[in-house]
Amino acid sequence: MSAIEVLFLSKEDVDSLELSLEDMLDAVEMGLDAHGRKDVLLPSKDHIPLDWPQNIFNILKGYVGPIRSVGVKVLGDFSRNHEHGLPSELSTLLLIRPETGAPYAIVNSTAITWMRTGAVTAMGAKHLARKDSKVLGHIGARGTSWYNVAMMDHIFDFDEIRGTSKRPESRERFCRIMTERLGKEVRVMDNCLDTVRDADIIIDASRLTEEEVLVPDSAVKPGALLQAYGAVLSVERTLPFSVDKFVVDDWNQCHTSKYGTFAGMIQEGAIRDEHIYGEIGEVVAGLKPGRESDEERILFWHKGFAVSDIVLGHLAYEKAKERGVGTPLTYFASPRDE
Repeated sequence: MSAIEVLFLSKEDVDSLELSLEDMLDAVEMGLDAHGRKDVLLPSKDHIPLDWPQNIFNILKGYVGPIRSVGVKVLGDFSRNHEHGLPSELSTLLLIRPETGAPYAIVNSTAITWMRTGAVTAMGAKHLARKDSKVLGHIGARGTSWYNVAMMDHIFDFDEIRGTSKRPESRERFCRIMTERLGKEVRVMDNCLDTVRDADIIIDASRLTEEEVLVPDSAVKPGALLQAYGAVLSVERTLPFSVDKFVVDDWNQCHTSKYGTFAGMIQEGAIRDEHIYGEIGEVVAGLKPGRESDEERILFWHKGFAVSDIVLGHLAYEKAKERGVGTPLTYFASPRDE
């Protein structure tokens, strides 16, 4: 038997790979397609709530058939990390060979988490928004927001992008930097209602710690797509029932994981099987139609699942191996039968 080597990728290693938007979008779309075709194994995520909703650990795990990889991610979601000069989400991803159970990569997946969330948001928009969508209203300025806006603008080339967040300094910085990156104005908005009213695509990536209506039902116009994935409910409670289609990423996980935007309404019994149109993977795989008319109001809730982490982590691993990036670690040098 040969020794087992594990490749460690730091944040700096992941950043140095400069993964393209196209590569990230393609990888995540492949994962969603595999989920839709049931070529994955996806147990529900687990949680360690230290002080919910301020501080929580999320444990995500799964297997993705097309790349034959198992992955486990531990993500700490700490809403006041900005006071320590840290991002609110810090995560580590372990990738494992399904043939032997041997690990092959340990990845600082903080940026991977932002990338995969942005890519799922963009895939939701690609398959569920109007093709001629020109106005984006974005709530939130956390790590995932940078990729949400960049990836969706890559697909739609918006005429107008509005951005807001709770803290003035964060929204002003976010809009200033995104304006520079995109080469077009990202307007700073001082309230949520003006940000989302009559937008073609509405993204609610807020970081609330208690329920509050940031997106009222009346602000979601005919033909609009709303995506909400905050920690607690931040849209009007009527929306899951008034929209034409309510799409989720994984309905089993939505049932069993008790945290997230609509989790409380599910546990109350308000949102049930009959309210769910389908999963985004079914749409991506062509098993169910996405948008069927320009007048449909569609709600897409993605809680986030391990499939997207695994495909992007594996992509980073493959690119790193090609370029000689990362630190090889010896898992054990002299394997023997136990």
